Amino acid sequence: MTGLRGVGKTVLLNELAERARQDGWIVGKVEADRSQGGRPFREQVSQTLNRALREAMGSSQIADKFRRALATFKSFSLRTDPNGGLAIGIEIDPERGRADTGSLQTDLTDLGIDLAAAAADRGAGAALFIDEMQDLTEEELAAVCQACHEAGQREAQFYVVGAGLPSLPGVLAEARSYAERLFDYWPIGALAAGDASDALTRPAAEVDVEWQGAAVDAVVERSAGYPYFLQEFGKATWDFALGPSITGDDAHAGIRAGTDSLDHGFFRSRWERATPGERDYMKAMAADGDGPSQSGEVARRLGRKSTAVGPTRAQLIYKGLVYAPEHGVIAFTVPGMADFITRQPT
Repeated sequence: MTGLRGVGKTVLLNELAERARQDGWIVGKVEADRSQGGRPFREQVSQTLNRALREAMGSSQIADKFRRALATFKSFSLRTDPNGGLAIGIEIDPERGRADTGSLQTDLTDLGIDLAAAAADRGAGAALFIDEMQDLTEEELAAVCQACHEAGQREAQFYVVGAGLPSLPGVLAEARSYAERLFDYWPIGALAAGDASDALTRPAAEVDVEWQGAAVDAVVERSAGYPYFLQEFGKATWDFALGPSITGDDAHAGIRAGTDSLDHGFFRSRWERATPGERDYMKAMAADGDGPSQSGEVARRLGRKSTAVGPTRAQLIYKGLVYAPEHGVIAFTVPGMADFITRQPT
């Protein structure tokens, strides 16, 4: 699932993971982390699957295929932490020759296939859910692709479900050229006007509160259909409304309060991650609204050559503040960021 921040990708990812758990699947969920001191992907996989496998161990007797999956996981986890800290509760000897090479591509493939075999014995599958997937390293993305490709070749029910910025398909293709045919891509964007209206009015109707048409129109228009903005403006409007219905005046007050909340939280937290030079770059982008912007034009506005601002652009991409929809083009990862920037004192 790909889309800008605030469109609900993580919520959807969590919902899918929970439904898979309820259906008896072996489920792991991780969040890619580029921050300083962030946990490596392999370590996160080990931790989340340790929990999932221990829960599965308690639900039924351990069959041969599940025992082998546990042994393969033990090998994988010991390669991650030789002291055994990631294999606590898995009292089975490691499987020699499975997931023990130290190569993430080979070991994740072995693990995925053996987990799928164990899950199939129980009439289910195995899935790894990855949030912020674009932040995985090229080696980690290549390992994910390799594991999915091999599982597909063997018709093993091992799946990876990821969520990330719109740049994710391109990042995956750079890691493995066949990634474009390996995954289904689901763009997640703003809600249509009717759906955005329902998101406001239907929950209110359940507690006998009515949104007047002018109020709905104002919030839907100001949010541009982005779920997180609908949530912020809707909550603030609800808090202002005295009842018995929600009026246009309530909505305008809620929009002002919601905008202030977004400015001091959602937007400010990202703005403050940028250096002064990076902020200047984003200010130059903001002239195009939500964009996208031509990288060369941004450099021209800054009075510099594209090569000179290339490192700044790269750092903004690394920090997840902007992304490159295509070659020579740059855009904000957060809808409404340009408006926020224009509201800042010069």
